[in-house]
Amino acid sequence: MNESKIAVIGLDILVEIFKVFGIDIYPVKNSEEAYEVYKSLSEREYSLIIVLESVAGKIVENLKGREKIPLILPDTFSNKKLGEEILRDIAEKALGIDIISEGEGYYGRKNS
Repeated sequence: MNESKIAVIGLDILVEIFKVFGIDIYPVKNSEEAYEVYKSLSEREYSLIIVLESVAGKIVENLKGREKIPLILPDTFSNKKLGEEILRDIAEKALGIDIISEGEGYYGRKNS
């Protein structure tokens, strides 16, 4: 039986908790180191690679336009919303409209 493997790349103090769940962790110090680790991991058999947002900058920068991208999770050391931007771009390409923008549609309306 083939088990799915998951890897998490992020700052060491943030990735340690994932070890409890049996996830492979890859602590890094910055986005450049995260990119190097990501490149080596993408050649391995991982069904999912998660990158914490605080170190995802260089990975996102170098993977723009590619189909396979890691899951970007927000963390306490970042407020960039990279994961949200990537999701917005994917949805907009697929549907032709921005369905994630705030203030639009039913949920953006205020009660009268």
